[in-house]
Amino acid sequence: MSSPFEVIVLGGGPVGLAVAIQVRRRSPASVLVVEAGDSSQERIGGTVPPDILLPLHRLGLGSRFREAGHLPCPGSMSSWGREKVGHNDFILNPMGPAWHLNRSCFEAMLADEAIQAGATLVKKTRFVGAERTSRGYEVLLRHRSKGEYQTHAEWIIDATGPNARFARWHGAKRRNHDRMMAVARFTSLRSGSFPSQTILEATREGWWYGARLPEDRLVTMFVADYEHGYRLRADGYAVWKEALRSTTLLGPLVDARDLKDEKFLCVPVLSSQLDRVEGERWLAIGDAASCYDPISSQGIYKALIDGVESGTRVAAALSPTSATRHAFRLM
Repeated sequence: MSSPFEVIVLGGGPVGLAVAIQVRRRSPASVLVVEAGDSSQERIGGTVPPDILLPLHRLGLGSRFREAGHLPCPGSMSSWGREKVGHNDFILNPMGPAWHLNRSCFEAMLADEAIQAGATLVKKTRFVGAERTSRGYEVLLRHRSKGEYQTHAEWIIDATGPNARFARWHGAKRRNHDRMMAVARFTSLRSGSFPSQTILEATREGWWYGARLPEDRLVTMFVADYEHGYRLRADGYAVWKEALRSTTLLGPLVDARDLKDEKFLCVPVLSSQLDRVEGERWLAIGDAASCYDPISSQGIYKALIDGVESGTRVAAALSPTSATRHAFRLM
């Protein structure tokens, strides 16, 4: 891993993998993707809009995605402080239904495609720091068990999510518009079924989301301001469970199911943006550049669009005939 790379992508989520695929598809550049986590981690973000097929087709993955066992989602049921439940259906959408993802399968597909395209992928590895050189950056990385090592990159793509590790190391600052917490519970359905629609319900303290995932799994999530979200974790999430039982739409649907294998996940969620997303030989993309409220269900879709568009521009900048090869002003 001490060999130099033309592009190092920091972050191996959907946006990082998408940009790696696109760069390799459009250029012979050497690409290293550095991912801090591993495939065993649960991730929030299980429903994507119908338009997800647009960037997937551009990556050559439309057919593979359709055959991967993700569950079609025909629309949503929502309650926003009224007795009447609202419905938003995708029956007339030319792209078809939305989708409930098998998230690990989805990211494994992107990782496999990136490797097949010629990118190198390392997991359990974090960005530590970098030193500017005349030809790019000397980058210091730390593997979870193997320790630190150094490599070189001509270009850095920051796809490290809201932490924006490289951009903030480079002096960029994040402008937060709000600060919330998502408390999600993943369970398995022991028996019975659950509606195929996404369930959304607003309460005084925040909003709820529920969806059936592939392999008979169910995710139920509450998003509230950070302080209230922190309190929901008290007494082994008993406060969270009581809040769910008090809802009028989602609670009864969940209570009627026989559930097992309960697992909670708490993550901060922000609506935010960096004050600058590019510089000399670096670019921040996806959630590193800007984060949306998760209620928009645009996070993964936005990530793939960012990855495809940025990968196209990076590949062009790396062309030997490109006037931007040594300037890297992409946006």
